[in-house]
Amino acid sequence: LMDKLSAGRPEGILSGQYISIDLSSWYKSSLAPKIEKIQQAIECHERIAFDYYGPKGEGHRKLEPYRLVFKWSSWYVWGFCVDKQDFRLFKLNRMSEIEQTGECFKVREYGVPEPPSAVFMKPKVCAKVLFEPEAKWRLIDDFGIDSFKEQPDGKLLFIFDFMDADNLFNWLLSFGSQAELLEPVELRRLFEENIRKMMEKYQ
Repeated sequence: LMDKLSAGRPEGILSGQYISIDLSSWYKSSLAPKIEKIQQAIECHERIAFDYYGPKGEGHRKLEPYRLVFKWSSWYVWGFCVDKQDFRLFKLNRMSEIEQTGECFKVREYGVPEPPSAVFMKPKVCAKVLFEPEAKWRLIDDFGIDSFKEQPDGKLLFIFDFMDADNLFNWLLSFGSQAELLEPVELRRLFEENIRKMMEKYQ
């Protein structure tokens, strides 16, 4: 797998005659060098330094890398953050200027915990959304055919737990007028306010 993801190598993976797996992405040209550099650092137990861009802003981090993780359709590196003194998961697309520092580290005695989904994807917002019938294919594509209940008028009632309000709002906006947030009521009001601010930019 790592060989296939190397820069300049074919990205397709064939399994027998009937399965073809393509783990490349729009970011392959930038991801492959990152993966190679991080893999080298993991093998040598060498710290890496990089700039990171997240919801709370941007900053410079230093990491003891342990795992390259392909999860939730994206690549991550799992390791011990020197700045936060704790294990963290960093998304490769948000990392830039990755450098091997030349600083070696000892593998931590208590081992390397696996990054469980329950920790990083812990839901905090239970949303109830009413969708127009035209959105059915999107709901099936994103969450499966059992993710909604069809109403007598043909509309689709969708209930799901999201990580946070921003995650929910960004997803809803991609549906345009095909979605109506019903609950939570307080987030419905906040969503309405966000839409109003967007409209002001075009008036």
